[in-house]
Amino acid sequence: MNLTKDTITSIVSRLVQTANRELPQDVESALLAAREEEESQTGRLVLDIIVENARLARQTGLPICQDTGIDVVFVQIGQELKIEGDLVRAINEGIAQGTREGWLRCSVCDPVTRKNTGDNTPAVVHIEPAAGDSLEISILPKGCGSENMSAIVMLPPSAGEDGIVRAVANQVLKAGPNPCPPGIIGIGIGGTMEKAALLAKKALLRPVGSKNPRDDLAELEDRIFAQINGLGIGPLGLGGSVTSLGVVVEVYPCHIASLPVAINIQCHAARHCTARWRDGSWVMSQGSGVISSLPPAKCPMPLAQGVVRIELPLSKSAIQDLRAGDWVLLNGVVYTGRDQTHRRLVEMLDKGVPLPIDLKGQLIYYMGPSPAPQGRPVGSAGPTTSYRMDAYTPRMLAEGVLATMGKGRRSPEVKAFLKKHGAVYFATTGGAGAYLASCIESCELIAFPELGPEALYRMKVKDFPAIVINDITGADFYETAIKQHKA
Repeated sequence: MNLTKDTITSIVSRLVQTANRELPQDVESALLAAREEEESQTGRLVLDIIVENARLARQTGLPICQDTGIDVVFVQIGQELKIEGDLVRAINEGIAQGTREGWLRCSVCDPVTRKNTGDNTPAVVHIEPAAGDSLEISILPKGCGSENMSAIVMLPPSAGEDGIVRAVANQVLKAGPNPCPPGIIGIGIGGTMEKAALLAKKALLRPVGSKNPRDDLAELEDRIFAQINGLGIGPLGLGGSVTSLGVVVEVYPCHIASLPVAINIQCHAARHCTARWRDGSWVMSQGSGVISSLPPAKCPMPLAQGVVRIELPLSKSAIQDLRAGDWVLLNGVVYTGRDQTHRRLVEMLDKGVPLPIDLKGQLIYYMGPSPAPQGRPVGSAGPTTSYRMDAYTPRMLAEGVLATMGKGRRSPEVKAFLKKHGAVYFATTGGAGAYLASCIESCELIAFPELGPEALYRMKVKDFPAIVINDITGADFYETAIKQHKA
């Protein structure tokens, strides 16, 4: 049987758009179950926002998360099937087409020059032969807030199952809030270093709640799952009983002298979609079109007790009474800035060149939006992981910035500088780009257009939800929340 290159390009375009807009039903069900199980009020509030975000993404067509990831593609191709054209080229053309037509963010760049490729290609493609004349293509968009928290450890065989459990739990604890928990933990055990990593990534395609068919591995999954959810990290690292939605383990025989363990952490926006070509037609599976599975909007923010409305730009008096753990609703102008914008601003300061904006009293939001569809001010607009800006933050604070906002922990140095300058650090809901976009009234490009999504934007926000992580006293809510939950 023959299959044309254009046919593959078309289905890959559909896959990448569906994966980014529609959360799989098994993930939705796990989130709803987590909402019922979560003991923390803050954790339940976060889960309400996450569930509402999934509903809004389906309703509006915006991506679930502005980080539409680097696309990992798993292909099983029947040895009797003939592809008319280059298969990998067809896949990459489908990624580019889907990224363009779906208003998805271009996040792929050269690793050294950091120049964006402009169309989210090339994808990371894994091809496996199979019997027959079928073709199966699975796309897993992988955001790097979670990917950066993944790891491989080469354990000695003597470490055994206890060592595996410790290694996974330690990595999740180290990752903390950065990978947008509660997520899925893919674990590859055995083979070689690269085989274990591939197993861990492929494991993320398994339905949440499914068990490994081997009884001993299913028991290991349960054991690791219980250990992780006992850490107290909770939704978005704000303390709670649900840190993971599921643990999936895959194994492969290894050398008698080794025990490779790969830990691939996936965020709560566990996106993927699969298409199977059989008997002359495609069948897509992902749980798409199940909008009714989500409950109506719950208007999450009123559930937060003592929420404070903050006007932007800021004054020191506006933030002096805020304390770690306070929920706020931000109103006014914020400026965005990711890695490359911060690098440019610091370079300009070093050269004595005037900046494109006055930093005094500003809030810098660590975010790069997805493109704005016609009729909308902005695409999905959730936070990126803040620690990457730690090297630049002291300089920004010295120039008068009074608040930064993103997700995840800050370094001890940054926390010390926040206290020194009387500034605060807010976190907002990672992986909820569609929900947060609904709180943005306008978006204007200010500087560095060549940086694409990493450019400097001015946004006007209304009732934009965030929580104080580091206040002017030096307190850290990520630290206290876990302790309070486990007390």
